[in-house]
Amino acid sequence: MCFLIPVVTNTRKTREVRCRRNPHNLRSIHVSTISQLSLSVGLWNCQSAVNKADFITSIATYSDYNLMALTETWLRPEDTATHATLSANFSFSHTPRQTGRGGGTGLLISKEWKFTLIPSLPTISSFEFHAVTIIHPFYINVVVIYRPPGKLGHFIDELDVLLSSFSNFATPLLVLGDFNIYVDKPQAADFQTLLASFDLKRAPTSATHKSGNQLDLIYTRHCFTDQTIVTPLQISDHFLLSLNIHITPEPPHTPTLVTFRRNLRSLSPNRLSTIVSDSLPPSRKLTALDSNSATNTLCSTLASCLDRLCPLASRPARASPPAPWLSDALREHRSKLRAAERIWRKTKNPAHLLTYQTLLSSFSAEVTSAKQTYYRLKINNATNPRLLFKTFSSLLYPPPPPASSTLTTDDFATFFCTKTAKISAQFAAPTTNTQDTTPTPHTLTSFSQLSESEVSKLVLSSHATTCPLDPIPSHLLQAISP
Repeated sequence: MCFLIPVVTNTRKTREVRCRRNPHNLRSIHVSTISQLSLSVGLWNCQSAVNKADFITSIATYSDYNLMALTETWLRPEDTATHATLSANFSFSHTPRQTGRGGGTGLLISKEWKFTLIPSLPTISSFEFHAVTIIHPFYINVVVIYRPPGKLGHFIDELDVLLSSFSNFATPLLVLGDFNIYVDKPQAADFQTLLASFDLKRAPTSATHKSGNQLDLIYTRHCFTDQTIVTPLQISDHFLLSLNIHITPEPPHTPTLVTFRRNLRSLSPNRLSTIVSDSLPPSRKLTALDSNSATNTLCSTLASCLDRLCPLASRPARASPPAPWLSDALREHRSKLRAAERIWRKTKNPAHLLTYQTLLSSFSAEVTSAKQTYYRLKINNATNPRLLFKTFSSLLYPPPPPASSTLTTDDFATFFCTKTAKISAQFAAPTTNTQDTTPTPHTLTSFSQLSESEVSKLVLSSHATTCPLDPIPSHLLQAISP
Protein backbone atom coordinates (compact mmCIF):
# COMPACT_ATOMS: atom_id res chain seq x y z
CA MET A 1 0.00 0.00 0.00
CA CYS A 2 1.35 3.40 -0.90
CA PHE A 3 0.76 6.60 1.02
CA LEU A 4 1.14 10.02 -0.46
CA ILE A 5 3.12 12.27 1.84
CA PRO A 6 2.56 15.96 1.17
CA VAL A 7 5.74 17.97 0.77
CA VAL A 8 5.94 21.75 0.94
CA THR A 9 8.54 23.20 -1.37
CA ASN A 10 9.85 26.77 -1.63
CA THR A 11 10.96 28.13 -4.96
CA ARG A 12 12.57 31.25 -3.55
CA LYS A 13 16.33 31.43 -3.90
CA THR A 14 18.42 31.46 -0.79
CA ARG A 15 19.77 34.89 -0.10
CA GLU A 16 23.51 34.97 0.26
CA VAL A 17 24.68 37.08 3.18
CA ARG A 18 28.05 38.69 2.73
CA CYS A 19 30.07 39.99 5.61
CA ARG A 20 31.55 43.39 5.05
CA ARG A 21 34.97 44.31 6.34
CA ASN A 22 35.39 47.47 8.30
CA PRO A 23 38.90 48.78 7.67
CA HIS A 24 38.57 51.16 10.61
CA ASN A 25 38.78 48.17 12.97
CA LEU A 26 42.23 47.24 11.77
CA ARG A 27 44.93 47.68 14.35
CA SER A 28 48.41 48.70 13.28
CA ILE A 29 51.18 46.28 14.21
CA HIS A 30 54.51 47.71 15.28
CA VAL A 31 57.33 45.79 13.65
CA SER A 32 60.75 46.25 15.16
CA THR A 33 63.50 46.07 12.59
CA ILE A 34 66.35 45.69 15.09
CA SER A 35 65.97 43.13 17.88
CA GLN A 36 68.21 43.16 20.91
CA LEU A 37 70.28 40.04 21.62
CA SER A 38 70.88 38.94 25.21
CA LEU A 39 73.13 36.33 26.78
CA SER A 40 73.53 35.08 30.31
CA VAL A 41 77.15 35.05 31.48
CA GLY A 42 78.88 33.65 34.55
CA LEU A 43 82.41 34.24 35.89
CA TRP A 44 84.08 32.22 38.64
CA ASN A 45 87.57 31.57 39.91
CA CYS A 46 86.95 27.91 40.71
CA GLN A 47 90.43 27.20 42.17
CA SER A 48 90.74 23.77 40.51
CA ALA A 49 88.06 22.39 38.26
CA VAL A 50 89.45 18.88 38.59
CA ASN A 51 87.39 18.01 41.69
CA LYS A 52 84.53 20.43 40.93
CA ALA A 53 83.63 19.52 37.35
CA ASP A 54 80.20 18.13 38.26
CA PHE A 55 79.45 21.14 40.46
CA ILE A 56 80.48 23.57 37.71
CA THR A 57 78.29 21.96 35.05
CA SER A 58 75.37 21.73 37.51
CA ILE A 59 75.51 25.41 38.49
CA ALA A 60 75.94 26.48 34.85
CA THR A 61 72.91 24.42 33.82
CA TYR A 62 70.82 25.59 36.79
CA SER A 63 71.70 29.26 36.13
CA ASP A 64 70.91 28.80 32.42
CA TYR A 65 74.23 30.31 31.37
CA ASN A 66 75.01 30.75 27.70
CA LEU A 67 78.64 31.40 28.58
CA MET A 68 80.64 30.73 31.74
CA ALA A 69 84.24 31.88 32.17
CA LEU A 70 86.53 29.94 34.52
CA THR A 71 89.88 31.00 35.94
CA GLU A 72 92.41 28.90 37.85
CA THR A 73 91.10 25.68 36.33
CA TRP A 74 94.32 23.86 37.30
CA LEU A 75 93.83 21.62 34.30
CA ARG A 76 96.67 19.91 32.49
CA PRO A 77 96.63 18.57 28.93
CA GLU A 78 96.37 14.99 30.19
CA ASP A 79 93.22 15.68 32.31
CA THR A 80 90.85 14.19 29.74
CA ALA A 81 88.27 13.00 32.29
CA THR A 82 87.66 16.51 33.63
CA HIS A 83 87.44 17.86 30.11
CA ALA A 84 84.83 15.22 29.23
CA THR A 85 82.75 16.01 32.32
CA LEU A 86 82.75 19.75 31.59
CA SER A 87 81.78 19.02 27.96
CA ALA A 88 78.69 16.98 28.91
CA ASN A 89 76.15 19.81 28.57
CA PHE A 90 78.39 22.54 27.15
CA SER A 91 81.22 23.01 24.71
CA PHE A 92 84.38 23.42 26.80
CA SER A 93 87.38 25.31 25.44
CA HIS A 94 90.40 26.10 27.61
CA THR A 95 94.10 26.94 27.70
CA PRO A 96 96.08 25.12 30.42
CA ARG A 97 99.17 26.49 32.09
CA GLN A 98 102.17 25.29 30.13
CA THR A 99 104.58 24.83 33.04
CA GLY A 100 104.07 24.32 36.75
CA ARG A 101 100.88 23.84 38.74
CA GLY A 102 97.71 25.92 39.00
CA GLY A 103 96.57 28.59 36.58
CA GLY A 104 94.58 27.88 33.46
CA THR A 105 91.58 29.59 31.89
CA GLY A 106 88.54 28.20 30.08
CA LEU A 107 85.05 28.82 28.76
CA LEU A 108 81.84 26.81 28.94
CA ILE A 109 79.85 27.70 25.82
CA SER A 110 76.31 26.70 24.92
CA LYS A 111 76.22 23.80 22.46
CA GLU A 112 73.75 25.74 20.34
CA TRP A 113 76.42 28.33 19.67
CA LYS A 114 79.29 28.18 17.22
CA PHE A 115 82.71 29.58 18.00
CA THR A 116 86.28 29.55 16.77
CA LEU A 117 89.59 30.02 18.53
CA ILE A 118 91.33 33.30 17.74
CA PRO A 119 94.63 32.38 16.04
CA SER A 120 98.01 34.08 16.01
CA LEU A 121 97.69 36.02 19.23
CA PRO A 122 100.85 37.39 20.88
CA THR A 123 102.81 35.40 23.44
CA ILE A 124 102.19 36.74 26.96
CA SER A 125 104.24 36.03 30.08
CA SER A 126 102.67 38.21 32.79
CA PHE A 127 99.16 36.66 32.66
CA GLU A 128 97.19 33.79 31.14
CA PHE A 129 94.26 34.13 28.76
CA HIS A 130 91.91 32.21 26.50
CA ALA A 131 90.22 33.94 23.56
CA VAL A 132 87.42 32.80 21.24
CA THR A 133 85.09 34.41 18.71
CA ILE A 134 81.40 33.56 18.89
CA ILE A 135 80.18 33.38 15.27
CA HIS A 136 76.59 32.16 15.88
CA PRO A 137 74.00 33.41 16.79
CA PHE A 138 75.96 36.70 16.73
CA TYR A 139 79.54 37.90 16.56
CA ILE A 140 81.41 38.74 19.74
CA ASN A 141 85.03 38.32 20.84
CA VAL A 142 85.46 36.85 24.33
CA VAL A 143 88.72 36.95 26.31
CA VAL A 144 89.03 35.39 29.78
CA ILE A 145 92.14 36.49 31.73
CA TYR A 146 93.88 35.28 34.86
CA ARG A 147 96.74 37.32 36.32
CA PRO A 148 98.59 35.73 39.25
CA PRO A 149 98.87 37.95 42.36
CA GLY A 150 102.00 40.04 42.72
CA LYS A 151 103.60 43.06 41.12
CA LEU A 152 102.23 44.31 37.83
CA GLY A 153 105.56 44.08 35.98
CA HIS A 154 104.91 44.05 32.22
CA PHE A 155 101.20 43.40 32.65
CA ILE A 156 100.00 46.78 31.34
CA ASP A 157 102.23 46.68 28.25
CA GLU A 158 101.36 43.07 27.39
CA LEU A 159 97.65 43.71 27.93
CA ASP A 160 97.97 46.64 25.51
CA VAL A 161 99.52 44.30 22.94
CA LEU A 162 96.73 41.74 23.40
CA LEU A 163 93.90 44.26 23.11
CA SER A 164 95.54 45.79 20.04
CA SER A 165 95.00 42.45 18.30
CA PHE A 166 91.26 43.15 18.29
CA SER A 167 91.53 45.98 15.79
CA ASN A 168 87.98 45.61 14.48
CA PHE A 169 86.19 48.02 16.80
CA ALA A 170 82.82 47.23 15.19
CA THR A 171 82.71 43.71 16.72
CA PRO A 172 81.56 43.59 20.37
CA LEU A 173 84.26 42.59 22.86
CA LEU A 174 83.93 40.94 26.28
CA VAL A 175 86.99 40.86 28.56
CA LEU A 176 86.55 39.22 31.95
CA GLY A 177 88.52 37.29 34.56
CA ASP A 178 90.53 37.46 37.75
CA PHE A 179 92.88 40.42 37.33
CA ASN A 180 94.11 40.50 40.97
CA ILE A 181 94.16 44.30 40.82
CA TYR A 182 92.71 46.59 43.47
CA VAL A 183 90.79 48.98 41.23
CA ASP A 184 90.35 51.53 44.03
CA LYS A 185 94.12 51.90 44.53
CA PRO A 186 96.33 54.49 42.77
CA GLN A 187 98.39 51.66 41.23
CA ALA A 188 95.40 50.79 39.02
CA ALA A 189 95.29 54.19 37.29
CA ASP A 190 97.31 53.02 34.26
CA PHE A 191 95.17 49.90 34.03
CA GLN A 192 91.94 51.91 33.99
CA THR A 193 93.36 54.39 31.45
CA LEU A 194 94.43 51.59 29.12
CA LEU A 195 91.02 49.90 29.09
CA ALA A 196 89.28 53.25 28.61
CA SER A 197 91.47 53.92 25.56
CA PHE A 198 89.99 50.76 23.97
CA ASP A 199 86.45 51.94 24.80
CA LEU A 200 86.01 49.13 27.36
CA LYS A 201 83.54 49.85 30.17
CA ARG A 202 83.53 48.02 33.49
CA ALA A 203 80.39 46.33 34.73
CA PRO A 204 79.64 47.55 38.27
CA THR A 205 79.85 44.83 40.91
CA SER A 206 80.21 44.50 44.65
CA ALA A 207 83.12 42.70 46.32
CA THR A 208 84.06 39.48 44.49
CA HIS A 209 86.48 38.06 47.07
CA LYS A 210 85.95 37.08 50.68
CA SER A 211 88.51 39.73 51.68
CA GLY A 212 86.08 42.41 50.47
CA ASN A 213 87.99 43.39 47.30
CA GLN A 214 86.89 43.50 43.67
CA LEU A 215 89.37 41.19 41.97
CA ASP A 216 87.12 39.60 39.33
CA LEU A 217 86.26 42.20 36.73
CA ILE A 218 84.12 42.32 33.58
CA TYR A 219 84.66 44.81 30.75
CA THR A 220 82.53 45.21 27.63
CA ARG A 221 82.60 47.14 24.36
CA HIS A 222 79.58 47.80 22.11
CA CYS A 223 77.27 46.06 24.61
CA PHE A 224 75.88 46.77 28.06
CA THR A 225 75.20 44.72 31.18
CA ASP A 226 72.51 44.52 33.83
CA GLN A 227 71.17 42.26 36.61
CA THR A 228 74.62 41.62 38.07
CA ILE A 229 74.47 39.15 40.97
CA VAL A 230 77.41 38.20 43.20
CA THR A 231 76.95 34.84 44.98
CA PRO A 232 79.41 33.65 47.69
CA LEU A 233 80.40 29.97 47.38
CA GLN A 234 82.01 28.07 50.21
CA ILE A 235 84.28 25.97 48.00
CA SER A 236 86.30 28.97 46.70
CA ASP A 237 87.65 32.24 48.03
CA HIS A 238 86.14 34.00 44.99
CA PHE A 239 82.44 34.65 44.51
CA LEU A 240 80.36 33.67 41.50
CA LEU A 241 79.39 36.55 39.22
CA SER A 242 76.21 36.31 37.13
CA LEU A 243 74.95 38.97 34.75
CA ASN A 244 73.11 39.57 31.50
CA ILE A 245 74.83 41.12 28.49
CA HIS A 246 72.77 42.82 25.80
CA ILE A 247 74.03 43.35 22.27
CA THR A 248 72.30 45.61 19.77
CA PRO A 249 73.09 44.36 16.28
CA GLU A 250 74.12 46.89 13.72
CA PRO A 251 71.29 47.97 11.40
CA PRO A 252 71.58 46.73 7.84
CA HIS A 253 73.75 48.99 5.78
CA THR A 254 71.70 51.11 3.43
CA PRO A 255 73.73 51.96 0.34
CA THR A 256 74.16 55.63 -0.43
CA LEU A 257 71.97 56.74 -3.32
CA VAL A 258 73.32 59.07 -5.96
CA THR A 259 71.17 61.00 -8.45
CA PHE A 260 72.57 61.02 -11.93
CA ARG A 261 70.01 61.84 -14.67
CA ARG A 262 66.41 62.39 -15.77
CA ASN A 263 64.66 60.32 -18.41
CA LEU A 264 63.79 63.31 -20.58
CA ARG A 265 62.95 61.11 -23.58
CA SER A 266 59.72 60.01 -21.91
CA LEU A 267 58.67 63.61 -21.23
CA SER A 268 56.00 65.17 -23.43
CA PRO A 269 56.56 68.93 -23.95
CA ASN A 270 52.82 69.47 -24.48
CA ARG A 271 51.99 67.87 -21.12
CA LEU A 272 54.71 69.89 -19.39
CA SER A 273 53.36 73.07 -20.98
CA THR A 274 49.83 72.28 -19.77
CA ILE A 275 50.94 71.60 -16.19
CA VAL A 276 53.08 74.74 -16.07
CA SER A 277 50.17 76.85 -17.34
CA ASP A 278 47.85 75.39 -14.69
CA SER A 279 50.42 75.81 -11.90
CA LEU A 280 51.33 79.43 -12.55
CA PRO A 281 49.26 82.09 -10.80
CA PRO A 282 46.93 84.25 -12.92
CA SER A 283 48.60 86.88 -15.06
CA ARG A 284 47.12 89.76 -13.06
CA LYS A 285 48.68 88.42 -9.84
CA LEU A 286 51.99 87.68 -11.56
CA THR A 287 52.23 91.17 -13.07
CA ALA A 288 51.48 92.72 -9.69
CA LEU A 289 54.68 91.20 -8.24
CA ASP A 290 58.06 92.86 -8.45
CA SER A 291 60.62 91.48 -10.90
CA ASN A 292 62.54 89.37 -8.36
CA SER A 293 59.41 87.76 -6.88
CA ALA A 294 57.95 87.06 -10.31
CA THR A 295 61.22 85.47 -11.47
CA ASN A 296 61.42 83.25 -8.35
CA THR A 297 57.79 82.19 -8.82
CA LEU A 298 58.39 81.23 -12.45
CA CYS A 299 61.60 79.31 -11.70
CA SER A 300 60.13 77.39 -8.75
CA THR A 301 57.03 76.48 -10.78
CA LEU A 302 59.12 75.22 -13.69
CA ALA A 303 61.36 73.14 -11.40
CA SER A 304 58.45 71.59 -9.44
CA CYS A 305 56.56 70.67 -12.62
CA LEU A 306 59.66 69.02 -14.07
CA ASP A 307 60.24 67.05 -10.85
CA ARG A 308 56.60 65.92 -10.90
CA LEU A 309 56.71 64.60 -14.46
CA CYS A 310 60.35 63.55 -14.73
CA PRO A 311 62.05 63.11 -11.33
CA LEU A 312 65.75 62.53 -10.97
CA ALA A 313 66.67 58.84 -11.14
CA SER A 314 68.90 57.48 -8.38
CA ARG A 315 71.01 54.37 -7.95
CA PRO A 316 73.22 52.96 -5.16
CA ALA A 317 76.71 54.38 -5.08
CA ARG A 318 79.38 51.92 -6.11
CA ALA A 319 81.69 50.85 -3.32
CA SER A 320 85.30 50.37 -4.28
CA PRO A 321 85.95 46.59 -4.38
CA PRO A 322 88.83 45.18 -2.29
CA ALA A 323 92.04 44.12 -3.97
CA PRO A 324 91.49 40.65 -5.48
CA TRP A 325 94.84 39.37 -4.21
CA LEU A 326 94.22 40.47 -0.59
CA SER A 327 93.60 37.23 1.36
CA ASP A 328 92.57 36.65 4.98
CA ALA A 329 96.16 35.78 5.89
CA LEU A 330 97.37 39.12 4.51
CA ARG A 331 94.65 40.98 6.41
CA GLU A 332 95.73 39.27 9.62
CA HIS A 333 99.39 40.12 8.92
CA ARG A 334 98.40 43.72 8.23
CA SER A 335 96.60 43.92 11.60
CA LYS A 336 99.74 42.71 13.37
CA LEU A 337 101.81 45.24 11.45
CA ARG A 338 99.55 48.11 12.49
CA ALA A 339 99.57 46.94 16.12
CA ALA A 340 103.39 46.83 16.08
CA GLU A 341 103.50 50.32 14.59
CA ARG A 342 101.23 51.70 17.33
CA ILE A 343 103.39 50.10 20.02
CA TRP A 344 106.59 51.57 18.55
CA ARG A 345 105.10 55.06 18.17
CA LYS A 346 103.94 54.88 21.77
CA THR A 347 107.15 53.60 23.37
CA LYS A 348 109.89 54.69 20.90
CA ASN A 349 111.72 51.52 21.95
CA PRO A 350 114.43 50.34 19.48
CA ALA A 351 113.35 46.73 20.04
CA HIS A 352 109.77 47.58 19.07
CA LEU A 353 111.09 49.46 16.01
CA LEU A 354 113.02 46.35 14.95
CA THR A 355 109.88 44.23 15.35
CA TYR A 356 107.87 46.71 13.28
CA GLN A 357 110.50 46.81 10.51
CA THR A 358 110.68 43.01 10.41
CA LEU A 359 106.90 42.72 10.07
CA LEU A 360 106.88 45.45 7.41
CA SER A 361 109.53 43.65 5.36
CA SER A 362 107.76 40.30 5.55
CA PHE A 363 104.38 41.89 4.75
CA SER A 364 105.80 43.58 1.64
CA ALA A 365 107.28 40.27 0.48
CA GLU A 366 103.95 38.48 1.03
CA VAL A 367 102.06 41.17 -0.91
CA THR A 368 104.47 40.85 -3.83
CA SER A 369 104.12 37.08 -3.81
CA ALA A 370 100.30 37.27 -3.63
CA LYS A 371 100.19 39.67 -6.59
CA GLN A 372 102.46 37.41 -8.65
CA THR A 373 100.33 34.35 -7.90
CA TYR A 374 97.09 36.17 -8.69
CA TYR A 375 98.23 37.52 -12.05
CA ARG A 376 99.91 34.24 -13.00
CA LEU A 377 96.67 32.35 -12.49
CA LYS A 378 94.65 35.07 -14.20
CA ILE A 379 96.85 34.96 -17.31
CA ASN A 380 97.04 31.15 -17.47
CA ASN A 381 93.28 30.73 -17.08
CA ALA A 382 92.28 33.56 -19.44
CA THR A 383 89.97 32.44 -22.27
CA ASN A 384 88.90 35.86 -23.57
CA PRO A 385 91.68 37.50 -25.66
CA ARG A 386 90.32 40.95 -24.93
CA LEU A 387 90.58 40.48 -21.16
CA LEU A 388 94.00 38.88 -21.59
CA PHE A 389 95.43 41.89 -23.46
CA LYS A 390 93.74 44.24 -20.99
CA THR A 391 95.57 42.46 -18.17
CA PHE A 392 98.88 42.74 -20.03
CA SER A 393 98.25 46.45 -20.65
CA SER A 394 97.61 47.12 -16.96
CA LEU A 395 100.88 45.36 -16.05
CA LEU A 396 103.10 46.78 -18.80
CA TYR A 397 101.65 50.31 -18.84
CA PRO A 398 100.64 51.20 -15.30
CA PRO A 399 99.25 54.67 -14.61
CA PRO A 400 101.99 57.30 -14.28
CA PRO A 401 102.93 58.36 -10.77
CA PRO A 402 101.77 61.78 -9.59
CA ALA A 403 103.99 64.75 -10.28
CA SER A 404 106.53 65.78 -7.68
CA SER A 405 105.26 68.42 -5.29
CA THR A 406 108.56 70.24 -4.82
CA LEU A 407 107.12 73.56 -6.08
CA THR A 408 106.21 76.18 -3.52
CA THR A 409 103.71 79.01 -3.57
CA ASP A 410 106.52 81.48 -4.25
CA ASP A 411 107.49 79.53 -7.38
CA PHE A 412 103.86 79.62 -8.48
CA ALA A 413 103.60 83.41 -8.02
CA THR A 414 106.97 84.05 -9.67
CA PHE A 415 105.99 82.01 -12.73
CA PHE A 416 102.83 84.03 -13.38
CA CYS A 417 104.49 87.37 -12.69
CA THR A 418 107.23 86.52 -15.21
CA LYS A 419 104.67 85.32 -17.74
CA THR A 420 102.66 88.54 -17.41
CA ALA A 421 105.79 90.66 -17.84
CA LYS A 422 106.79 88.76 -21.01
CA ILE A 423 103.36 89.20 -22.56
CA SER A 424 103.34 92.93 -21.74
CA ALA A 425 106.79 93.35 -23.30
CA GLN A 426 105.49 92.06 -26.65
CA PHE A 427 103.24 95.10 -27.10
CA ALA A 428 104.27 98.65 -27.80
CA ALA A 429 103.64 101.27 -25.18
CA PRO A 430 100.28 103.04 -25.76
CA THR A 431 100.37 106.57 -27.04
CA THR A 432 99.00 109.17 -24.68
CA ASN A 433 96.53 111.70 -26.05
CA THR A 434 97.20 115.12 -24.57
CA GLN A 435 93.95 116.58 -25.92
CA ASP A 436 91.43 117.04 -23.15
CA THR A 437 88.07 115.52 -24.03
CA THR A 438 85.01 116.12 -21.91
CA PRO A 439 82.75 113.03 -21.77
CA THR A 440 79.16 113.54 -22.72
CA PRO A 441 76.81 112.34 -19.94
CA HIS A 442 74.20 109.69 -20.87
CA THR A 443 71.31 108.73 -18.65
CA LEU A 444 68.59 106.07 -18.95
CA THR A 445 65.29 107.42 -17.76
CA SER A 446 62.94 104.61 -18.76
CA PHE A 447 62.75 101.09 -20.23
CA SER A 448 60.33 100.05 -22.93
CA GLN A 449 58.15 97.06 -22.06
CA LEU A 450 58.69 93.96 -24.21
CA SER A 451 55.76 92.20 -25.79
CA GLU A 452 55.13 88.46 -25.56
CA SER A 453 56.21 87.94 -29.16
CA GLU A 454 59.52 89.71 -28.52
CA VAL A 455 60.23 87.61 -25.39
CA SER A 456 59.33 84.42 -27.25
CA LYS A 457 61.61 85.45 -30.11
CA LEU A 458 64.53 86.00 -27.69
CA VAL A 459 63.96 82.59 -26.02
CA LEU A 460 63.72 80.70 -29.30
CA SER A 461 66.73 82.43 -30.88
CA SER A 462 69.10 81.74 -27.95
CA HIS A 463 71.42 78.73 -27.89
CA ALA A 464 70.05 75.64 -26.10
CA THR A 465 72.88 75.55 -23.56
CA THR A 466 71.97 74.52 -20.02
CA CYS A 467 73.46 75.42 -16.66
CA PRO A 468 72.93 73.34 -13.49
CA LEU A 469 71.31 76.42 -11.95
CA ASP A 470 68.57 76.53 -14.61
CA PRO A 471 65.15 75.37 -13.34
CA ILE A 472 64.62 73.26 -16.49
CA PRO A 473 66.83 72.47 -19.51
CA SER A 474 66.91 75.23 -22.14
CA HIS A 475 65.57 73.05 -24.96
CA LEU A 476 62.47 72.24 -22.86
CA LEU A 477 61.93 75.93 -22.16
CA GLN A 478 62.07 76.60 -25.90
CA ALA A 479 59.67 73.70 -26.58
CA ILE A 480 56.98 74.96 -24.18
CA SER A 481 57.34 78.67 -24.86
CA PRO A 482 54.34 80.18 -26.72
